[in-house]
Amino acid sequence: MLSKINPSAVVAQCWYLRRHVPTGKQRREEDGAVHCTCRYCERPIRSRGGGKWDLAEGFDLDALAAGGRNSHFCVIDALDEMVIARYPVANDIDEEAIAARLAEICEKHGVEASGGVLEVRLVQGQGGLRRVH
Repeated sequence: MLSKINPSAVVAQCWYLRRHVPTGKQRREEDGAVHCTCRYCERPIRSRGGGKWDLAEGFDLDALAAGGRNSHFCVIDALDEMVIARYPVANDIDEEAIAARLAEICEKHGVEASGGVLEVRLVQGQGGLRRVH
């Protein structure tokens, strides 16, 4: 009978929207990541930048990339959560050159015209732009 709905087969809202919504107590890790629970699926989630929340289970690719030696720009398709392109950044580059390179990459990929679908992120490796003394 089609009129009966199996309540155990209901999919959480975050599955449809591809967006987790934090709820409850949040805790911050030493590396700056914030952890809490998703309001809809009640699974552990984390955020590095404060805007986008991902499932906390499995690999944190941003943390792995930040632990590397080299810095780079990533062009990301936010809808499909795929890396489209990577552009290496020299270790001795200054802030002005970084801003110019960012503008060049945004223009090349049409980030402004994408309506928020494409994002460009600067992933800073420990051996790259950040100096640890």
